[in-house]
Amino acid sequence: MSRNLLLETNVQFVRGAGPARKRLLERLGISTVEDLLLHKPRAYLDRTRLSSIASLRPGDDAIVLGTLRQINSRRSRKGMMNLHALLTDDTGSVEVVWFNQPYLQRVLHDGLNIVATGPVRIFQRRQLMNPEFEILSEGLGPALTAGRIVPVYPLTAGLSQKVMRRLVRSALDAAVPEIRDPLPEPVAASVGLVPLPGAYEALHFPRSLEDARRARRRLAFDELFFLQLLLWLERDRFRRPRTARPLDSGRLLLAKARESLPFRLTTAQDRALAEVLADMAQDRPMNRLLEGDVGSGKTVVAVLAAVAAVEAGSQAAVMAPTEILAQQHGRTAAQVLDPLGIPWVLLLGRASVSEKRDARDGLASGRYRFAVGTHALVQSEIAFERLDLVVVDEQQRFGVLQRARLLGKGTTPHGLVMTATPIPRTLAMTLYGDLDLSVLDEKPPGRIPPKTRGVSVRRRDDLYGYLKKSIAEGSQVYFVCPLVEESEESDLKAATETSEGLRRHPSLSGVAIGLLHGRMKSQEKDRMMEGFRSGEIKILVTTTVVEVGVDVPNANIMIIEHPERYGLSQLHQLRGRVGRGRHPAHVFLLTGPAIGPDARLRLDALIRESDGFRIAEEDLRLRGPGDVFGVAQSGLPTLRVADLNEDADLVAAARREAQGWLGRHRSPSDPERRTLMDELTRRFRDRAALYRVG
Repeated sequence: MSRNLLLETNVQFVRGAGPARKRLLERLGISTVEDLLLHKPRAYLDRTRLSSIASLRPGDDAIVLGTLRQINSRRSRKGMMNLHALLTDDTGSVEVVWFNQPYLQRVLHDGLNIVATGPVRIFQRRQLMNPEFEILSEGLGPALTAGRIVPVYPLTAGLSQKVMRRLVRSALDAAVPEIRDPLPEPVAASVGLVPLPGAYEALHFPRSLEDARRARRRLAFDELFFLQLLLWLERDRFRRPRTARPLDSGRLLLAKARESLPFRLTTAQDRALAEVLADMAQDRPMNRLLEGDVGSGKTVVAVLAAVAAVEAGSQAAVMAPTEILAQQHGRTAAQVLDPLGIPWVLLLGRASVSEKRDARDGLASGRYRFAVGTHALVQSEIAFERLDLVVVDEQQRFGVLQRARLLGKGTTPHGLVMTATPIPRTLAMTLYGDLDLSVLDEKPPGRIPPKTRGVSVRRRDDLYGYLKKSIAEGSQVYFVCPLVEESEESDLKAATETSEGLRRHPSLSGVAIGLLHGRMKSQEKDRMMEGFRSGEIKILVTTTVVEVGVDVPNANIMIIEHPERYGLSQLHQLRGRVGRGRHPAHVFLLTGPAIGPDARLRLDALIRESDGFRIAEEDLRLRGPGDVFGVAQSGLPTLRVADLNEDADLVAAARREAQGWLGRHRSPSDPERRTLMDELTRRFRDRAALYRVG
């Protein structure tokens, strides 16, 4: 059997698995032999030191090898059926007791050799209490639970550590002799990696903790290396010379657009715009990520780039994940494009038939030179006369396929993706390894970060009194709740109930209170946001629909109910809705008494830090990349072994080695390249097709 077929064998065919355990393993994301071999232990127990029975002392956690004698069952005073036996070796004997496990009578018998691990206690006599054990007389080879470094796995209900260890051992015995290392030897040598078969063995049953560390490092590098290969292949494919139209004009219109702005661009915006324009001037398509904290001015950079594209005779499009954010981009576009006489269109999913027809005809004919909208832009009936610049905002909310569909509306257009979620460098190289990076690392002058503090729910009345006073002085307030309606299963404050409670509160009598949430019809959302934007509504009770795109400079206070229910980056995104005007901004985290330690760490970090990049690093450390940045949404695989918190050096090494290897093996007929491409296709399957591996 070839290596590929063996690793891809269904896990139910591993000795000891079968259909029943297959279903349990699938809960852990284990479907194949390879999945099982990459099921990383969450910890290791050092059980390298066996004890003689004569040396056992009360309080010890003992590891003893011996022979079972005098096995019998006894009913306890509480009615439990306990199993008692003597465990003997050359130095003596100790009583062993298993509580309420009657099935062990069918498993254990006199003369059986076992390794037992458990606590030593005194109860009338010396006893080994409820030990974990392993039978040594059934041809299973070396002990899996004692006398060695023992793996401790993530489990699911119905699977024990003992069963998981035996399944992994069976998979290793079958697979390791057949494994051929797909990593080019020069790459492995350059990074100082151990051979692959030994890495699989040492990940699960290492001779030392250092062996386990080296094994994890090897398998983590493999994941990162092949992922970087995938991304660099996409990068090369996308950036072939003479495939894109250079968008380089005299830029007189762009100069007028900049002069018409009511503010000066920051140094970071100037730098990012220059990088974008330089890419657009090339005959290979731009593929760039514009990353910046909330309020750093990404939209202005994108719209100015669109002006340059229009001036060069092309069309441009910006796609946003929500209607609110698309409308916000539309307002920015109107400020820049309308004075220049550039015709543009806003296309939303809720547009009327006539509006959609007008947008479709105007874009296809070239009458509209710029479009901003939601996923409605990627519908099949939408076509462009000459789309040469595509901007995708909050890329992680779309994923690879929707981005590809919009790019497909043009003939190899220049691409710019934006995110307001600052991304740690290790994750950016992994998640967006095929993109160049521009960073907006400063905010417009005069903008003061909101002051964030925690407030106990017991001080709710005091907080409402403060709101009344602040509103009288000209403030407006966001009140963010995690749910829309109260449910029997949850004690969270619902937005609807909160808005009613605020209206009834004596401190807020006469204050105009609005309600905004995702279940409202689009027209209702527009009406509510316009009322808040105009100042007619003073307190807007809302869900996380305001996380991105809502820009009301006069709103300088935010209250977040149950902040422990949000991730750190999401809290920072919410906080970015205030502090956009001239007045000092405040964020209050309204917390109850029962907050777990993980939530407390997140809230403390939010109170302590105002810089989005430091927030992102902390959130990555606390929650991991999948939860924070929607890695599954991106079209990229989940990393099984690599840890982006620990493996920054491996990410950089994998990126360097992948780039270098591809540079040395460019020919599709190169047998070494073909071998690696086969492995890449096997690893990524449908994703390899998406990225056009070849």
